[in-house]
Amino acid sequence: MIADLHVDYDSHLRSGRVWRVEVGLPLQDAPDDVPYSIDVAVDVVAPNRDLAQYIAATMYPDYSYLSIPDEPLSGPDSSVQA
Repeated sequence: MIADLHVDYDSHLRSGRVWRVEVGLPLQDAPDDVPYSIDVAVDVVAPNRDLAQYIAATMYPDYSYLSIPDEPLSGPDSSVQA
């Protein structure tokens, strides 16, 4: 099968449908270990902020915090952060 249309990440980025969600994930190797967390940035493709937040919370239900900006990513420079 050959697709008639291919929508890639850059197309979503240009259209304002990519949201960078920061998620804090708790980690604990064993029950007696001190818990710690890891911070993860997840790019979510969604038409609006609320749906992007729902998707991230569903993907990572045990999150300790979830942060999402009011505006989606825009432009080629925002797709990669150091």
